[in-house]
Amino acid sequence: MKNKVFIHTSFIGSLIFSITGSILKLNYDSILSNSFLLIGIILTFLFLILGIIEINKSKKLSNKQKTFWTIGLIVFFNIGSIIYYFIGRKHV
Repeated sequence: MKNKVFIHTSFIGSLIFSITGSILKLNYDSILSNSFLLIGIILTFLFLILGIIEINKSKKLSNKQKTFWTIGLIVFFNIGSIIYYFIGRKHV
């Protein structure tokens, strides 16, 4: 249960901090924008790690599906994370 809370928090947090940091960077180029982007990147990596752990612990997925989702998350990093969050987690 705790893992699911961390996954939700890290995904939503990474989106919020990354988008806010990007907007600030485009408009002001301030130190604050760099901080927001750094927090967004850290939360994205946290989501990636937690997602891979959740996939590999799943009993619903076959080994082939686990490999597919793991490679998809790593190779297609941002888009793969979004697809996994909205579509893939239902099957895990």
